[in-house]
Amino acid sequence: MSRRDVTEELSEKVEKKLRRQFALVAREVWVDPDHRVDFMAFSPGVGGRNMKLEHGRFVFVEVKSCMADFKSGHGFTFRGDDNWLVCPRDLADELYDKMLLPLGVQVYCPDSGGSLRLRYDLSMRGTGSLREDSTLCLLWAMLMDSYSRWRTTGDVFRETGENCDL
Repeated sequence: MSRRDVTEELSEKVEKKLRRQFALVAREVWVDPDHRVDFMAFSPGVGGRNMKLEHGRFVFVEVKSCMADFKSGHGFTFRGDDNWLVCPRDLADELYDKMLLPLGVQVYCPDSGGSLRLRYDLSMRGTGSLREDSTLCLLWAMLMDSYSRWRTTGDVFRETGENCDL
């Protein structure tokens, strides 16, 4: 299978997983003029409307098909509350054995049934987020600076009784 085919197959699996687990999902998001992430997803927090937005979580996902793709110098935009590297299992194992996995990421690989499963967890529990930008900046990037985006659940901005003029 070609590098492009592997990337496309992994991206389809990522999209499926994110759309099932997160409220907003966007693909190929420019978080600033120099950095693009393959996928970004947002899940609102709990509480009132403002609190849901401000305490929501962002996941940044980078897809790598092979070692050449990993070493290309592109696609290490791990600036979310959670950061995923999605790659074939053999690549994940090689990166782990060579101690090349980036600190702060969770590595997901397809299992024998084709679903993405956590293979390695290098996230830094208890040390806070790697997020650099505000909720507003990241939501704006998802809406305005992405290739495509989806609203995946109907209750993202559910009316809470507060008056809101949009």
